[in-house]
Amino acid sequence: MAENEILWTAGFFNERFPAPVSPLAWSLLGPLIEETALREPLRYLGYPQVATIPLTRLWRGHPYTNVLAFQIFYKVFPDFILPADCYRYFPDGDLHIRRRAPYPRSLFSPRFLLSIGRAFLSDWQNFSPFHNYRKWARHIRDHDRRVAGLRARFAALEQAPPSEIFAALRQAENIHRDFLRIHRWSLTHADLTFTALRKLSCAWVDRERGDEIAARAASGVPNKTMEVDADLRELACQSQVAGPKLEEFLAEHGHRSFSLDIAVPTFADDPMQVIRLVQGIDGTRRLSKRAPSADMRGKEEQPGSIIQRWIFNAVRQVAVKYVALREDQRYYWQKSLAVSRHLYLVLASRLVAAGALARREDVFYATHTELADFFESRMTPASLAASVAARQTEWDAYRREPEYPLFLRGDRLLVAVTAKERVWRARAISPGIARGMARVVQSATELGAVQRGEILIAPSTDPAWTPVFSKIAGLVVARGGVLSHSAVVAREYRVPAVAGIANIVNEIETGEMIQVDGNKGVVTRL
Repeated sequence: MAENEILWTAGFFNERFPAPVSPLAWSLLGPLIEETALREPLRYLGYPQVATIPLTRLWRGHPYTNVLAFQIFYKVFPDFILPADCYRYFPDGDLHIRRRAPYPRSLFSPRFLLSIGRAFLSDWQNFSPFHNYRKWARHIRDHDRRVAGLRARFAALEQAPPSEIFAALRQAENIHRDFLRIHRWSLTHADLTFTALRKLSCAWVDRERGDEIAARAASGVPNKTMEVDADLRELACQSQVAGPKLEEFLAEHGHRSFSLDIAVPTFADDPMQVIRLVQGIDGTRRLSKRAPSADMRGKEEQPGSIIQRWIFNAVRQVAVKYVALREDQRYYWQKSLAVSRHLYLVLASRLVAAGALARREDVFYATHTELADFFESRMTPASLAASVAARQTEWDAYRREPEYPLFLRGDRLLVAVTAKERVWRARAISPGIARGMARVVQSATELGAVQRGEILIAPSTDPAWTPVFSKIAGLVVARGGVLSHSAVVAREYRVPAVAGIANIVNEIETGEMIQVDGNKGVVTRL
């Protein structure tokens, strides 16, 4: 297929990178994510064109994935276990598109079966949902040790030759890669086990309320996102936020950021972000003190027979591990991302001294290759400065554009923006019904405007947005699904929420009265 006819989806990246991703971050993370999340899994399936298929691209600063990859991935899933969130990878949520994938021709084709078999034998602990989370528990100790080792060298690297800094960057890149190779399977197991829980809830408990029951069953699980939120609340109880308690918080969680884009400052780099979060915390709403999944312990939300209850609870126990793991893994990945950010800023200081950059933060408009070329004398200060200036102008224009299209055909928008509606139907991600005034928020910098009792309308939310959930009555996000960060946190706060309404931030205006039905996935303009 010609490149100008490739169908591209934003569904894989638009929750992770809701704003145009910086050139430096993409030059680091784009190849890593493509390799570990897309190309290697296609190789495991035996796809013949795995070495040549275009898999990712940037369009006006936004990352996209070739839809063909998801057609192949999900073609191998039978309908009864197809993850609910995979709809977002296909135009109009049409899951039949996956069946038109050219590979595999049959689930019994020798190439497919042999490839899957080899992959399983070589990496069975990640393939198994009963072992991946155990492997993660062992891995994270090594992950933290390696991150701490690089952090311990920060002071020495300030005076080290550029070659040593680039060597440290390669070590950080290896940490990211090792993390992603476990993370990709954790995401798969989260999708599959939660889907199984939904199916059992519908079949054995209540067909009409199965999705709601499964959502409640998978909530109330301790995770790093809620741990950070609890520490922020403790900080909010202090008479003065700035001081020893803030320093203690930053020492523990300072690597957190509002984005996976390393251009965005961490909490430690800009502590005012934490202070503003704390000032916005509403102490009138507290997280439920219930034990994990206590909602499911009543007879009315348990299967009838003993055998069914045993199977149901066994599936639930595995599902909740992966729901928590999704939140925890982002927290730990940001530890190593913060290391990469720091090392690039060390290089940036030298670029400022050489006259190649006006400010250290301008380094994020360069690419990793350009930085390597500069420090190996293959690029002049003037050339790097010109490249950075041109890209900064380009990216500033991208940030002013309101739309992040869901699908492209080549460079063409596949779906045009629709006229204003009164009712939208999408994905229910947290049960309940709420009415209130809409508050449209495009980025974390606007969170301070959110008032108690409002309905938050956003492209997506980041785990670092969690404190604002103490204020809002409901949530509507353009992106994400039942296992997204928005969904997990909304269920913890029992905030009715709906996801998957494209361009909703431009369809609804701040001040409009709306209703969010998190049971049926319906948003209504009142």
